[in-house]
Amino acid sequence: MIRSHPGRTRETDLIDSNRARAPRAAWRDAHRRGIALALLGGMLWGAAAVVLGEALARPPLAVAGALFAAPLAAAALHDCFAFVWVTLADRAAGRLGDAWRALRTRDGLIVCLAALLGGPLAMSTYLLAIAWAGAPQAVAISALYPAFGAALGFVVLGDRLRRVGWAGVALAVAGAILATYAPAAGASSHYLLGAFCALASAVGWAVEGVLVARSLQRMPSLAALNIREGVSGAVFLALVLPLFAATAVTLHTVTSPTIAILIAASLCGAGAYLAYYRSLDLLGPARAMPANSTYVLWTIALSLAVTGHAPSLRLVLGGIVVVAGITLVAADGRQAEAAQPSVTQARRA
Repeated sequence: MIRSHPGRTRETDLIDSNRARAPRAAWRDAHRRGIALALLGGMLWGAAAVVLGEALARPPLAVAGALFAAPLAAAALHDCFAFVWVTLADRAAGRLGDAWRALRTRDGLIVCLAALLGGPLAMSTYLLAIAWAGAPQAVAISALYPAFGAALGFVVLGDRLRRVGWAGVALAVAGAILATYAPAAGASSHYLLGAFCALASAVGWAVEGVLVARSLQRMPSLAALNIREGVSGAVFLALVLPLFAATAVTLHTVTSPTIAILIAASLCGAGAYLAYYRSLDLLGPARAMPANSTYVLWTIALSLAVTGHAPSLRLVLGGIVVVAGITLVAADGRQAEAAQPSVTQARRA
């Protein structure tokens, strides 16, 4: 019951009470939406991984002698088409000019740096990992990026996790290790190299997420993603493909039926990134990254549905442990509700 103080009316007390509750309610709503978007991004990224794996198994990407060229060509085409999808979304929202304006700012340049780490570096090594280690194994290892992101988020953004949150990160890491510490029967002779590439992609995506989260405090998430995909696609075409002699394979892929599969993968990937960037804006990297890493389980399930190859028991158990860790990170967000939400978090809602 709200009691009025001398000189104050009951109506004034009610108004002040509602004002005190408003920031916390806004924070709670933002947290729920952020978790939902991160989970949606994970589902779409899992679908993209499986579709990309199918594309890499078809000509001309599956031809002999394209050990490096084929995954790089697939990564380049994925990001180029994703840029088209994101630009269309930006135009539909009437915010196409935001990306051009943001490019002239310091935060825009930071997103450009994030694009180089998350695109040519992380996306290339991720596709190499899928080609050499297999899609389920590659995504399980790359799902370690929340651990790197939580540490970097603490250093760069002061984004603190409580003990339960760090326990969740540790479980996610343990699950990824359990799923992939040894190659499955019949694995490629390049499995260990693929595992290393997946780890490199985890580092690249972790740094990208922290840099983008910092810039999203001052620019819309859609504009940031437009810059990210545009810069990544341009660097792939102008530098990465010629450097690794992958231009010819890329051109052959564009004129082959496999291009339809890559376009479908890029649509899933663009949707995944749209949801992920928005969740970064709402939650920060320490909480958005673990929730997004549910793509491990989606990849396992969708890979079984598409290829018919049953995953190993170790891979399934590792995926379950990853999800358990993600649940603890989400619980950390609910514990943080008791603390006074920041002005920035309330504004983002």
